[in-house]
Amino acid sequence: MTGPYNWVKTFPTCIAKETLLHSPINLEHVVVKNDSIEPLELRGFGVPQKSWTVVNVRDTVAVKFQAGMTVKGGSIKHDYRIVEMRFHWGSNTTNGSEHKLDDRRFPMEMQIVGLAPGFSDVEAASLVQSGLLMIGIFVDIASDENKAFKAIAHAVLNVPYPGDLKQSVKHTSVSIVHAVHSNHFLFCFPGDSVSVTPPALSHLLPDNYKFYQYHGGQTTPPCLQTVTWIVFEKPIFISKEQYLLFITHLYYSDKHDTVKKLLVDNYRFIQPRLNRQIFVSSAVKIRSARGAALSQHKLFIPLLILTSELSL
Repeated sequence: MTGPYNWVKTFPTCIAKETLLHSPINLEHVVVKNDSIEPLELRGFGVPQKSWTVVNVRDTVAVKFQAGMTVKGGSIKHDYRIVEMRFHWGSNTTNGSEHKLDDRRFPMEMQIVGLAPGFSDVEAASLVQSGLLMIGIFVDIASDENKAFKAIAHAVLNVPYPGDLKQSVKHTSVSIVHAVHSNHFLFCFPGDSVSVTPPALSHLLPDNYKFYQYHGGQTTPPCLQTVTWIVFEKPIFISKEQYLLFITHLYYSDKHDTVKKLLVDNYRFIQPRLNRQIFVSSAVKIRSARGAALSQHKLFIPLLILTSELSL
């Protein structure tokens, strides 16, 4: 598995340039008020779905959702359909969130993925400006087990290995692996998977809904700058035992490889922030699939960060 510093050898779009707005970035409390943002509406997040599918896709663990959850409002352009969730983590000695908050990297980051209308998969949506919505949630460590996180943590025990690697130079809809071999792209076919009975997705959100919103890019190849990012400021908490399941039971090597390679430190390094605008708000509504408001944070403090500082 080749790290982010080597992606540029095969994916020139992953090269950081002054004209490109890559992700992740460091978020800071440097703000100027702006009253133009509407509340962010999370529809269907408050109702548990019948099942989710947890699958090892080599570069991460993906949680596939059923239909019925959407996000709109704020200053985002579309009514995004929520399709999956992915994770980035560190190791026994490193933290692995992709974004930082005031230069702090958290142990893990959970990322919820949404597609703009008209797209059926991430690859197609990523080719269009604002085609993707990514919701980042920091994950920190506490002494108590997170009951809402329990189903996902236990599923990790049953999805240790990814699917087999196959070389291809043609476009395919399967996930791109962070690897290069003989100047060909390597594509990963989903591996071990298991169905779980999930909580309502709202139970995996932090208690404080303050979030940052900015325009950026994918944090994995091909690193296209077509993502509207929403990152919650406050983390959720899981136990050390739940975190250890990710760093000790997941592999990016094939099941039949003689050398087993643990999947750790699967995060991209911080990108230049450049002169992009970063909105901050605490206005969030969580609704059932039928539209009834289940919870709402009435505090509304829309702000705007303006900075030209480079943060590496």
